[in-house]
Amino acid sequence: MRHFPTLVSEEAADYVGRVRVLSPEVAHRIAAGEVIERPASAVKELIENSLDAGAGRVEVEIEDGGVALIRVSDDGSGMSPEDAGRAVTEHATSKIRTADDLASVISLGFRGEALHAIGAVSSMTLTTRRRGTEGSLGARVRVFAGEVVESATASHPPGTTVEARDLFLNLPVRRGFLGTVRAEANAVATVVESLALSRPEVGFFLRSDGRRSLALPAAADLRERISQVHGLSLARSLVALGDPVVWGFVSPLAISFPTRRYLHVAVNGRVVEADSFAPAVARAYADLLPKGRHPAAFLRLELGPGEVDVNVHPAKSAVRLRGGRSAYPLVVGTIRSALAQEQEIGGGAPPEEGGAGLTLIGQFAGRCIIAQEGDELIVLDQHGAHERILYERLSRNPRAEATTLPSPVVARLPEDLAPEVWNFEVEMQALGFRFEPFGEGAVRISGVPETVTDPETALLAALHALAGGEDLAKALACKGSTRFGENLSKEEMEALLKEWSETTFREICPHGRPIVKRLTLVDLLREFGRI
Repeated sequence: MRHFPTLVSEEAADYVGRVRVLSPEVAHRIAAGEVIERPASAVKELIENSLDAGAGRVEVEIEDGGVALIRVSDDGSGMSPEDAGRAVTEHATSKIRTADDLASVISLGFRGEALHAIGAVSSMTLTTRRRGTEGSLGARVRVFAGEVVESATASHPPGTTVEARDLFLNLPVRRGFLGTVRAEANAVATVVESLALSRPEVGFFLRSDGRRSLALPAAADLRERISQVHGLSLARSLVALGDPVVWGFVSPLAISFPTRRYLHVAVNGRVVEADSFAPAVARAYADLLPKGRHPAAFLRLELGPGEVDVNVHPAKSAVRLRGGRSAYPLVVGTIRSALAQEQEIGGGAPPEEGGAGLTLIGQFAGRCIIAQEGDELIVLDQHGAHERILYERLSRNPRAEATTLPSPVVARLPEDLAPEVWNFEVEMQALGFRFEPFGEGAVRISGVPETVTDPETALLAALHALAGGEDLAKALACKGSTRFGENLSKEEMEALLKEWSETTFREICPHGRPIVKRLTLVDLLREFGRI
């Protein structure tokens, strides 16, 4: 038996040309490298096989980050001796039979590569017994560096155990690219947590170097599983998504994080790369969180099998949706709707009479509006409140009628924007800007949207947003709103209060900063020692 077969077949030795057909051994190692990148990849593939087998409990054990040992045991359906022997061969699968089946894959595995790939780069033992065969022995198949070295009967409870030792024993270069033992062990734990989040009804357990590092018993639902993985505090705070196609949980506006650690997406039960949906989640929170902050989102998309192409990458961690990004608007809309309802439940909704519950008290330092709402004292950032009003107005209808200026204003254009002004002339006209050339690098503005108070600043902000692909409504709202230090009349303050109270997300400016502080009568009395 050759443990490390030659890389080029002997039959090809006499060929003197440059293009050669790779030997099966080399081709198998290349394929194995695509599927099994690191120990965590092997763990993922094995757990997915367990889930496809209907396991209710999955136990994972690793040593030295998974390089020395990976053992995955389940109580699933198990295999017959014949199926066990065939399962370790190339492209052997029970999930599909014809090419047409690829259009409607509902299982996690289907390519028939995982067991063969793991066996090609390790010393692997598969032990299994089919469920419902009490009193019978199971089967054991041993594979070393891609060659079957043993096939025998063995004692085993119903289910399957796959044990891989000395991972990448014949690929020392791949071992050199692995991280530290701790890094690889953490990667395995992340994979187990991620798959556990996709199947709350299954128990997952992980031991690393003899110590229990994860214990996630079967949970009643997704919220309970999130509590097990990320803590009760986060799980309790999450807002539920109620759409039958896009459901799950997202964090409320009061909770955000410096990274996307809490972004988890599963499509038809398959964990996919969260980064592919990160833009949709970011768009849903675009005007609600401060720059550099990210929400938690545990999304579940339930689509018809024909709507999802899972045969995109050997690792099966990417999917292609029919219609490209057509699901993104649904994700954005579902999250926005849930957040709006959360605002209403949380007391951030406008009064039924559209501001009738707000009583103006006055203005403080030209920066804040003081009002009363019920038994609460309201301190409102007037600039942020006006930004929110304009942003939601512009988001609903970005087109506006131009307001003619009493006297035209000349705007000097930076060198990088001078050519752009004419590239975006149609868009600027639709926004309500009217302008004409005024010498080199300048335009004369004769009309602006009705919300604009500083024509030159607003025009430059709109151009910057259009040229950079930024949020145009946010840019115009910021430059068109009242400024700090600007004194308002009583009528202007009352009008601002009324419009602000009717906005959807009235607690937060379009940049994600809070715009209102509340002080209850009880708080005030406590400060004065009256209670």
